[in-house]
Amino acid sequence: MVKFIVLIFTILIIPTAYCEIDLEVVKKHASEIDQIIVGDLKNKRISLPVEVNDTIFVRRVYYDIVGRPPTHKEYFKFQKSKDRPALIKDLLNSEGHVHHMYNFWADILRVKRDLNENVGNLYGDSYIQWVKQQVRENTPYNTLTNKLLGATGNIWQNPETGYLLRDIGMPLDNLSNTTQIFLGVDMACAQCHDHPFDEWSQMDFYKSAAFFAQIQTKNSQDGVKQHIKKLRDEAKEMQTNGKKGVEGRLNRYLRTIYDYGVDYNPNGRLKLPDDYAYKDGEPKEIVFAATPYGSRVRESKNKNKRKKNPNGIREDFINWVTADTNPTFALNITNRLWGHAMGVPIIEPMNNVMQDGEISIGKNRRLMEYLPKMFIDLKYDIRAFLEIVYNTKTYQRKSWQGELDNYAFQGPVSRRLTASQLWDTYITLYLDNPDSIKPNYSNNQYKKMAIKDISELTLQDALTELDKFNSLQKTTYNNLPKMGPWYAVRASHVNRPSNNLNVLIEFGRSDRRLVDNGSSEGSITQLLLLMNSPLVSSLSNNNSALIKNVNNAKDDTTKLFLLFYSIIGRSPSIEDVKLFKPYVKKKQYQDVIWALINSHEAKFIY
Repeated sequence: MVKFIVLIFTILIIPTAYCEIDLEVVKKHASEIDQIIVGDLKNKRISLPVEVNDTIFVRRVYYDIVGRPPTHKEYFKFQKSKDRPALIKDLLNSEGHVHHMYNFWADILRVKRDLNENVGNLYGDSYIQWVKQQVRENTPYNTLTNKLLGATGNIWQNPETGYLLRDIGMPLDNLSNTTQIFLGVDMACAQCHDHPFDEWSQMDFYKSAAFFAQIQTKNSQDGVKQHIKKLRDEAKEMQTNGKKGVEGRLNRYLRTIYDYGVDYNPNGRLKLPDDYAYKDGEPKEIVFAATPYGSRVRESKNKNKRKKNPNGIREDFINWVTADTNPTFALNITNRLWGHAMGVPIIEPMNNVMQDGEISIGKNRRLMEYLPKMFIDLKYDIRAFLEIVYNTKTYQRKSWQGELDNYAFQGPVSRRLTASQLWDTYITLYLDNPDSIKPNYSNNQYKKMAIKDISELTLQDALTELDKFNSLQKTTYNNLPKMGPWYAVRASHVNRPSNNLNVLIEFGRSDRRLVDNGSSEGSITQLLLLMNSPLVSSLSNNNSALIKNVNNAKDDTTKLFLLFYSIIGRSPSIEDVKLFKPYVKKKQYQDVIWALINSHEAKFIY
């Protein structure tokens, strides 16, 4: 047990839900954060870095908030106003921010189109769009958590069930992921035995998992079993009479549209494993739910009390998780968001903010205490939290490029672009307005299929609906622009096997099997891909917005400046001009683009 103590016009920044937080509140909290960090730096006798210039700032803030570089016109537009708070707010309220934060959440929640590798025909299309919509609406974090952990129903009608269906048939694994994702507590070892390095026992783990014991993730077929049997009998008869594949197609329809969802099973109970070896329980003994730390919540052992409130056991757990008094709920997400903005979290590893039953000290105790309280005061407003962080002097200082052992939040950490940021860089260069391109998602049609009363469904209806579903799936990327062999869409739209996905995985995108397991490390194969693939030739052809903008520039100097600002975010030095201008004069733009794309500067945020 735990003893807790490119050229994109202004109109292309598509507004979503506007931040409601007042600028004075932003300044107040930003100032408090800066004072905490400055005090710590003084105590450690570390000098303050200077504030970055506008050119570095605008590139940094575009990458961090919308996941792509600014176009050269966006650079120069900002240079006219130099209003940093206004730019931060505009970007946070843009569709680009939705795409970028979707990637953040998809890595944490392990969102995939093929939702579970062990279950056929369980598709996450509606769940993917639901997650994006929560970002778009800026759903408060406690509400988002409640929706994900408390979801019920069919996945097409209630897409938030995708979270629990992601681990269908593996309730213990789901609990392990849940504590890491929402609490920042890694109890995985305790699934099989008492934790060797922490205070979690195997009984703690099973008592926590028991809160979800009465969930079932496959339709119970209550009231329609006979009708489904009749459909299967008809399909079998048709197959016997020479119509091949009918039985398999019916089963695919049922699995795809009807079978998967989250429901309540009143008889669901969790038992200790057969080989349970500790004195606090017997093998196969029924486990009664209890929270592992903080304010204790326990399941009643009185059967009559449990019957009166059958869903209460899960609701009790959710209320405990999301309570203001939960010691790790707000701490965990603010630690993740701080790491997202600054490059390094306060506490590492992010999936485990507790050690030996105590909150880890982290890199700055006062900051660690302040941020969760601030987040709760903001009513769990993620966008407001980020707006405050991006408005701090700390964020706007020169980036840290030294050893992390000596890092004390002097500024954000200089870091390599993520796979999604790299990909979205190339799409921005190719399109100029990447947020305007969207695949043909068909979630409304899928939802209409799912709400049909299966008791009235004929076999022919089922086969027709399956054909319609398959047809809609095939049209997802129809009529989209292509950049060489790749669809010219942002990384947030790449959710199924394709040339696009292959590149993103090569760049280090998470395979989304584990919580937040992407990599931003470079590799030889990445270098070979950038040097030898059709990428540079695609960016250099006449369909590329980058080349169109270069061709429209008035003179060679302007063309060279445009290439530098678009790709690496700065003007060329005197040496750069001497080196590259001859190529521009000869219209050998591909050589310049190749050199800049493959440069160190193009792959890092400074």
